[in-house]
Amino acid sequence: MNGARVSPVRVEAPSGAAARGQRLAYAATLLQLAITVPLAFILDLGNDDMYTLNTSGHGVAYAFHQAIFFEQNAPLYFVVMAIWRLVNGGYVWARLFSVACAALVVYVTPRLSERYLPRISRGWLTLAVAVNPMLIWAALDIRDYALVMLLAALLMLAFHDAFIAERPSRWSLAVYGVLCAVGAYTQYFLLFIVAAQGLSLVWLRRWGAMGRYVAVGAMAALAFAPMLLVLPYQLASFRAAFAPPASPLAMSSTLGRILIRYVFPLPDAVLSHRGYELAYYAAILLAAVIGGIAARRRMVRPGGALAAGIFAASFVLFALALYEAKAPIATRHAAMLFVPVMLAAFAVPTALREPARERAAIALALLIIGSSAVTLAATYRHGSQLGDWRRVAAYLEAHERPGQPILVFEAESSLPLSYFYRGPNPIVPLPAPVQFDTYDSARFVLHNGAEISAALARVPGAHPTIWLAFRAQCSWLNLDYGCGVLERYVKENYQTLSKVQFYGSELQLLRRRDAPVSMPRHALDRR
Repeated sequence: MNGARVSPVRVEAPSGAAARGQRLAYAATLLQLAITVPLAFILDLGNDDMYTLNTSGHGVAYAFHQAIFFEQNAPLYFVVMAIWRLVNGGYVWARLFSVACAALVVYVTPRLSERYLPRISRGWLTLAVAVNPMLIWAALDIRDYALVMLLAALLMLAFHDAFIAERPSRWSLAVYGVLCAVGAYTQYFLLFIVAAQGLSLVWLRRWGAMGRYVAVGAMAALAFAPMLLVLPYQLASFRAAFAPPASPLAMSSTLGRILIRYVFPLPDAVLSHRGYELAYYAAILLAAVIGGIAARRRMVRPGGALAAGIFAASFVLFALALYEAKAPIATRHAAMLFVPVMLAAFAVPTALREPARERAAIALALLIIGSSAVTLAATYRHGSQLGDWRRVAAYLEAHERPGQPILVFEAESSLPLSYFYRGPNPIVPLPAPVQFDTYDSARFVLHNGAEISAALARVPGAHPTIWLAFRAQCSWLNLDYGCGVLERYVKENYQTLSKVQFYGSELQLLRRRDAPVSMPRHALDRR
């Protein structure tokens, strides 16, 4: 951030514009709900969903304890989920909490656009947010990510009204303080947005507002102080199984790729081909450069500088903190930056005069909406989560016989399969069952064939035929689960009788090589 003085203030919209904005908020929210509510009933469960159901399924005290010591996370979401599920213990009801949070993100987006991007129409940003696959995914995930996105949006809204508006109210200041504390107890990463907002006040030289910000921040920090006792333990447990980032630049590059995918989503089939992904984003960059050169005479001072500045500061603080903590990052971990990065993306057209400004905003929105539609269709056309464990369970129940253990690799996948499976055979996680004392991804790594033999030995009987169910995903971040070990063991000890493909998983029926081949009953009679 440079030292330029910018004074973004809220412009009061005429009553007609306010009414249109309200209708837009309702329409976009209903559009998203039309996507997420049916999918909430259709989709089965993933591994993380099962962890939340376990953590929140045994009362508030258990949820609080497990959130800290097993989930290694802030406890508020899991406590709220435990209370939410007192109404109904089913997974669809649990998922509807995230659906509601994501819908509220869409509902407040026009208000964010009005405050941070007053030079462009609110509709384009709102529609781009409503159908964004990252927000849709968060709505359907029984985790805290949709709530984190909502809190990030509310923090942006309350911050503007408390510190940037011409006539900030005490009410908005109090709301901002509460949101800071709630955010800290929901996900620690939200504090990077709060810190970035403080830096923006320094950049704008709003020293009076800075005093109020420090006072509110001090109270929020005091409320958060008890969590400082468990943070070192949680961080050490999370990073234990993973290689640390090589450098701040490497971490920034990883985070940057994640956020680009937030704004310009792509189906997994495209993302799995690095060349296709690079070509797509290179084409977008080239088009932006050409458009900027063509419109260089229409450049003005950007109207979305505050939104872009808060995002940039959040990005830098987050990347540096992850590097210093030696913690890896997955796509979902940056969820708190979803709203800031969308605002920053739509801040770019504000640097143009009309009519180029609105045309650029429309082009950006249409590109995002188009890529979102393709990604949503590719992601949810199977009508299941990755793994498809409900259909796997149904197939097993229809084709199995007693005495055929079901090996599941990796072990976490046994959780959703066990939820749906009602057959007679035991489910055997590889290399060992999931333990709910402390989460450690290294426990799910298969090191040698002896671990498979030991798992089978825990099942009474000879079991000459077994089922093997495994996910297509053999690694996460830099952790290799040991698919090669499993493949060699199966090849050396079993014959494959059948294979069935599901969405993101495969089910095999195996017969031990030294097992006698059973003969049909009529053949035995003839003998």
